Amino acid sequence: STSTMVRTLLRFGMLLLPQAVCGFVRTPVVGRSGVAAFSRGLGLGAPARQLSMNVGTMTYFAGIKSRGEPTQIIAAYGDVDMDVELIDFEEWGKRKSEKTPFLPYITSPDGKIMLETTVIHKYLAEVGGKFVVDEATAKLLETANGAPLQLADPLYNLPEVPEGVPEYDVWLPLAIDELKKYATELGDGPFFAGENPGYGEAFVWHNLDQCFFLAKPEIAEALGEADMAKLEGFYERFAALDGIKEYLAKRPTQWGVPGSKANP
Repeated sequence: STSTMVRTLLRFGMLLLPQAVCGFVRTPVVGRSGVAAFSRGLGLGAPARQLSMNVGTMTYFAGIKSRGEPTQIIAAYGDVDMDVELIDFEEWGKRKSEKTPFLPYITSPDGKIMLETTVIHKYLAEVGGKFVVDEATAKLLETANGAPLQLADPLYNLPEVPEGVPEYDVWLPLAIDELKKYATELGDGPFFAGENPGYGEAFVWHNLDQCFFLAKPEIAEALGEADMAKLEGFYERFAALDGIKEYLAKRPTQWGVPGSKANP
């Protein structure tokens, strides 16, 4: 049953796809050119565009809108040649190991593994060469990838609240406080990094995508017209960027485990 699967999932401390689908699916990220050698994180040189190479394969759960989503958005905006492997929970149970303890991860063409969402995002941004890469956007990513905003992901995708995640009514005011900080930090700029977006903004956009789905009226009331307009403006501008708009047009329309807020 779904409840049994979710309880099993929580023992692993990971997100589960919505239904048992045998095997896995490989799909290309929307992109228009090839790229680069693998990164310093794998002990190689700095990323550099090479049209004959790709970065390898990013593996994540099928049907779960979480950390795999901003990862693909960063690749799409930078035209990064990256394959995407979407696996089910059964397949993940076979693969979870000391070498690959969590998702997402990237497997390079020569088999090296890159872990950690923040490391992967910076690497893909460096390879793509279009996002701003600096300390400020790295800190923005740390906020977006942490509590309370990232906790929108299990609340969105799962029918039961995982251990360590607050109930929705407790989570929402905490999230709203952070969204107010986003509005302040964004200010009057089109993007947090200025005229061009930083790579951390892909996860900020994902935060807003989840939070707007879960509680947009409540957020709008709490933020007020001016701050809500700032966040909505950023949300729309970021989604319209070349590469990102193509990715969003082709992404799945159904997410989440059956019985979740995403998939009632």
